[in-house]
Amino acid sequence: MILEKQLKGTRAKRPVIIFLHGFGRKRTGELEAFQQAFENDYEIIMPELFDPEDPKDSNGILWANRALHVVEKELLKQRRVILGGFSMGGVIASWIASMLPVEKLILIAPAFDLINLKNTGNILTSLITHFTHLESPQEIANFNGLPANFFQTLIDVVVQFRPYASRLSCPVLLIHGSQDGIVSPQSSKIAFSRMPSAQKQMFVIENGHHVMFEDEGVCPEVLALIQLYLNDQIVIRNEEILEDGLLPFYVARAEAELVSAE
Repeated sequence: MILEKQLKGTRAKRPVIIFLHGFGRKRTGELEAFQQAFENDYEIIMPELFDPEDPKDSNGILWANRALHVVEKELLKQRRVILGGFSMGGVIASWIASMLPVEKLILIAPAFDLINLKNTGNILTSLITHFTHLESPQEIANFNGLPANFFQTLIDVVVQFRPYASRLSCPVLLIHGSQDGIVSPQSSKIAFSRMPSAQKQMFVIENGHHVMFEDEGVCPEVLALIQLYLNDQIVIRNEEILEDGLLPFYVARAEAELVSAE
């Protein structure tokens, strides 16, 4: 009886959204708009995956496991867990969602492929050069001053965990900006096409750059799509299939390019 009461009490809590930050000095600071939009209806947990001031904190497996342990902890509480990730955090979130029973997965500009590094002699040097010569002063400040070995860790994380996107079976919402200069939207289209989940949807946001939560021009659109997803109004659940086998039709904003889940 005591255990039953405890479980009932736990399940009555608000669902939890665990959202993983990307690579850069700001970490969860880039996710403030997301937190403010959904904190009234969901418990928002945003773990810090690394310490940008500690060059020794450069183990990518440790970064990923910090996120994994947070998700495991909430699942053990019998919580409804929605998992999300931005950029590098999206790659790690895909790995976790391929193993654990999360309710839904939200991927924002997941870094399945950082930049086109073909025909370059030194991938690490090319990556550092790219990140520290961006056009936006905010983006430059986010990457300048990071320990140099962190860029190698970023490469290691992407290479090690991106294959797990092809094992996803949970519902997936993927959103990418058409003008992303850090992670090509084409890489998301390729990863999306390989996801075996039958409940998935991808949107390419016109004129969206990489950090869309900090872009006033597209952030409201991104948040609106996430809200529709959380309300089961896009990425249709199996039980919502109509008797004649047809799916309900939902309309997103015309500015978003809907990518077929075929």
